[in-house]
Amino acid sequence: MNGSPLQLALREMQGVFTSRYARRGLIVAIFVLTVSGPFGTFESFNFGQRAAYWVAMVVLSYVIGQGATTLFTELLRNRVGQRWPRVIVAGLLAALPVTAVVVIVNSVAYQHFEPRSLLTLWLYATIVTLAVLTAMVWITDRLRAAESPEPAAGPPVPVETPAPQPPPILERVPLPQRGGLLALSVEDHYVDIVTDKGKTLVLMRLADAMKETGSVAGLQIHRSHWVARGAVIKAHRSDGKLSLELSNGLRLPVSRSFLVAVKDAGLV
Repeated sequence: MNGSPLQLALREMQGVFTSRYARRGLIVAIFVLTVSGPFGTFESFNFGQRAAYWVAMVVLSYVIGQGATTLFTELLRNRVGQRWPRVIVAGLLAALPVTAVVVIVNSVAYQHFEPRSLLTLWLYATIVTLAVLTAMVWITDRLRAAESPEPAAGPPVPVETPAPQPPPILERVPLPQRGGLLALSVEDHYVDIVTDKGKTLVLMRLADAMKETGSVAGLQIHRSHWVARGAVIKAHRSDGKLSLELSNGLRLPVSRSFLVAVKDAGLV
């Protein structure tokens, strides 16, 4: 898989069914909505009908919304540089297919559709989509911070001698981009594996990706970045902030809490 926006979107949609947290969340949402019967469903359907209605509505809208959000986020990556504006625009666009899901499910359940309600459905879908997306991004950031705690100043991270065996992480990289490992960077829900032949987005945590660097000598320089020591060619300072330039021209920031380790490694 080469990490195209469509393939990443399809992978996210599959992940809804493989993630136990997503499955549990969907089950809880379906149960609460079935019992409470909001939006007139309590009066319109019996318990079994409400359960079927909310299973279809919750699962389809969540899966479609997840895939559409990922697709639009990736398509906007080179057009909207800042992360949160990109997330908001992607959420607004993703609300359109979610609205289509709501219209289809309602048309089947009620055996008719009132065109005058389309604007109201779109507003509801937009608000819910943005709320869910914002919560997911915020929770992901908190979990990522917990998995990669900022270390206290201390001795340098031991650097291992490079071995001829390629690191396991490269097995996740398509052959055209498989080369010398330069860096790992977090990109939303993915890790960008950077080699001297290109980049590949992989759905995994940075902490797990660093474990697969094998014997490549390197260290974490930021909560979202790891670099191979041999890939660093220059250090830059601007407005008191430090960044490292890699052999492919990529510059990655060094966070203050990782600065001691970077200095002790001789990179500045």
